[in-house]
Order: sequence, then structure tokens, then C-alpha cells
Amino acid sequence: MTDLALQKDIIDELKKFFEKDEILMIRGKEFAEMHVYQQDLPIKDEEDDEELRNYVLVVVGDQDVEGDEWVTEVHFAINIEDRDRDRSGNINVLYIMNEIYNHFMKKGIVGKHCRMDKKAHKRLNMDAFYPYYEGDLITTWRLPLAQEEGLEEFV
Repeated sequence: MTDLALQKDIIDELKKFFEKDEILMIRGKEFAEMHVYQQDLPIKDEEDDEELRNYVLVVVGDQDVEGDEWVTEVHFAINIEDRDRDRSGNINVLYIMNEIYNHFMKKGIVGKHCRMDKKAHKRLNMDAFYPYYEGDLITTWRLPLAQEEGLEEFV
């Protein structure tokens, strides 16, 4: 399993999760459709581009080999538009982070070989301009290393 295969599996799982309509804003109205993107945002075509709000961007970050595994950072960069006057957007971003984290912890193995560690980090972007709110859930995943093949010939 490679980091790119893991990323695809996470995206597929996340899309299914959001399609269930089980996730609601903890405060305010229901979420608009959440888009899920791989590694980067689409190019902005017009001033009011619907695809560039209410999304989770799944980004493969730093990676290191430890023992027989790749230890891979996966970032869930979250952006929502929340026009409620109580400015509860950061609460809603934290709620989405919790839902994503809890979903993958309960799921266990993703893509038949990979699992998310309990270790994670949350970061809110306090500089985002109203009505947009942003945050980053940084998780750590473990992927098996490729195994050498054909060594029995030399033994």
C-alpha cells in the first residue's frame, strides 16, 4: 500500500461519511454539501465559486520509515462558510474535526492495511475572515513497507 492509495481510500471513506447526512453543525443550520478534495483545491473559475467553500482537503504530509512501517501525516484541512451571526464557525470546524477523528478511530483499518494512530493535532486558523472558518486536523497513519521478493534464490 502506498501513501497515494491510502489517500484515495481515505477520500472514498470520507465521501461516504458525508453522504450519509449524519453530520450537522453543532450550532446553527445544517451543513451545505461538503466537498472532499485530494492534495490541492481546484482552480477558482469565478468570483463566487461554490467548490471553494465547505470542503475537506485530504493532504499527505511528512513521512518517515520507522521499523517495518511508513509513518505518514495526513492533514484534513477543513473550510466552512457559516453566516450565522453568533460566529459559531470555529465550534463547527472543531465538531467536524471530532467527527472525522472519531469515524476513523472506530473504523480501524482503512484500505485493508493502514490504520490511524491515536496521536493527532488540531489547529484553527484564527485569521480566517468571516464568514469562512478553517482548521487543520493532523493525523498520523501507519502503512506497511513493501517486502522484498525473490530472496529464496540466494539462500
